[in-house]
Amino acid sequence: MTLSRRLRPLPGRVALAAGALLSLATLAIPTLAFPTAAHADVDDFAFDEWHGSYALSLDGDGRVTAEVTETLVARFPDADQNRGIVRALPLRYEGAPAAPEGIEVVDEQGEPVPFEVEEEDGFRAVLTGDDAYVHGEQTYVISYTLHDVVAPLDGGDAEEFQWDLIPVERRQPVADFSAEISFADGVLSEGLTGEATCYLGAAGSTDRCDVRQEERDDATVFTVPSVALEPSEGVTVAIGLEPGTVVQPPERMPDFALDGGPLILGGLAAVAGAGGGAAAITMRRRRRRATGIVIAQYDVPADLPPLIAAPLLGSGKPALAAEIVHLAVTGVIRLEEPVGSSSSAAGGSPDLRLLDSDRTGDELDRATVSELFRPATPGALFSPPEEDEDFAERMAALAVRGSTAAEERGYLRKERSRLGALLGALALCLLVPMIVLIVLGASRENEAVMVVGLVGGALALVGALMGMARHRVHTRRGAEAHEYLLGVREFIRVAEADRLRMLQSAEGAERTRDGDVDVVRLYERLLPYAMLFGEEKQWAEVLEVRYRDAAITAPVWYPALALHATGGLEGSLTRFTSSFTSSASYTSSSSSGATGGGLVGGGGGGGFAGGR
Repeated sequence: MTLSRRLRPLPGRVALAAGALLSLATLAIPTLAFPTAAHADVDDFAFDEWHGSYALSLDGDGRVTAEVTETLVARFPDADQNRGIVRALPLRYEGAPAAPEGIEVVDEQGEPVPFEVEEEDGFRAVLTGDDAYVHGEQTYVISYTLHDVVAPLDGGDAEEFQWDLIPVERRQPVADFSAEISFADGVLSEGLTGEATCYLGAAGSTDRCDVRQEERDDATVFTVPSVALEPSEGVTVAIGLEPGTVVQPPERMPDFALDGGPLILGGLAAVAGAGGGAAAITMRRRRRRATGIVIAQYDVPADLPPLIAAPLLGSGKPALAAEIVHLAVTGVIRLEEPVGSSSSAAGGSPDLRLLDSDRTGDELDRATVSELFRPATPGALFSPPEEDEDFAERMAALAVRGSTAAEERGYLRKERSRLGALLGALALCLLVPMIVLIVLGASRENEAVMVVGLVGGALALVGALMGMARHRVHTRRGAEAHEYLLGVREFIRVAEADRLRMLQSAEGAERTRDGDVDVVRLYERLLPYAMLFGEEKQWAEVLEVRYRDAAITAPVWYPALALHATGGLEGSLTRFTSSFTSSASYTSSSSSGATGGGLVGGGGGGGFAGGR
């Protein structure tokens, strides 16, 4: 019978050792100018002898237990360099807990040796000694208990004790290494297949070494005869047993609920959550639709100022800057070049001059004037500050007031999708057992299941919250207003010839004294809405053409454009929007401080060893 071992990859432990050495090297760099033997050379010693004794038996539940005794004879230099040794062993083996327990350390006379135990990076380390330096030959007899050291392989067709008897993560030579592994008489020894292999050398080596089997009165014993080892050389044994010889820990046993449950529940929760979120989004989109027909519109009613239009459109564009331009083109205020500035092209935001607050067409327009001008008397001048939290808070409150007004006037309302809420609740119900299974399976080596389950759970949670939340949706009136505003966008986007044909046939369009449509005035009033649509660049160019055709060099609402013959409207508008939005959103910042297929290092145990 040939056993093919499915080995744990070595890079994890090799990487750990490399990381430890790199960390030590990094810490040593600042002290290179002042080296001390006690810190720089703690691993500069040798082992005269290293003998390992492993006594395997079955407990009352049929699970294997190993009583381990390691006798290490170290030879330290006469200088004050070492206080003892470090012996570390892994906390897990083949998916199950395998930390050494009941640790004791004595010398060759059986006298207790002081030691302490630390855990880090998946290892439990025994640090012998205290603050006193040790010299010359020192014997450390370390004993401990291990559990579940026999693992299944080949899908359970065989079992094997594969163990690293001495770590390869070790910088000391060993003059005389030997080991003895005994299997207690009875079920355990009867389950042995008679196949045993020893591997010797550096990590990954498949070179064989001698392993001998003999029967004693109360056990079957495998012996690794004395052999000398260079630094970073190890010895691994693989001893085969019949399948079912030992009872495996729950962590190694297949468990559909713990291994597959989180994936299934997380996936179902993610689907339900995604469905809930999609239902909420669909509801919002459906409520925006009134007739489904968009007709080009050339003006906007006074009760739809930018502060109301922005939430109706769901626009991410700066509504406050559009509101300021709206007040300017309707004659309420005027944009002026700041005193001392030669041109608005130099950057920054223009000053605002209050002309006539009675021209405001909506309550929100009047609220904006009140927030900007204190007092709101004709001729008052306001210079937008660059850094003013009070101003930013007032502007933020004004934007919120616009959204609130849209609800109060019956354009919008908060509503929850019934389907979204149902699917969201289902997703949350699925998340509860998923989390329970993840917690129960935390001791199993199923990180992939946990990660995928948690990712699915996170997506489910987001979707569930979105589906169950109340969303701002359009009422019938709001949907009609939304379609009307889309008609304004359509008017802005069509060709100029088409716009003029629409205006010539329009009955309600504002006209000049001779009966012609006042195209310039009409186009100006659409400018703030073009800003909400993200069409301000195109519309500014159209308006500039109209200014030139009408021989207008200095628009009443922004006389400073005369400084560059109206050709800089688009650039000036962009700078104003950026500057004003920055001022309106300013916040101060603060800072604070077995039997073939084996190799050396491929088993359990091992760990690392060194000086202290």
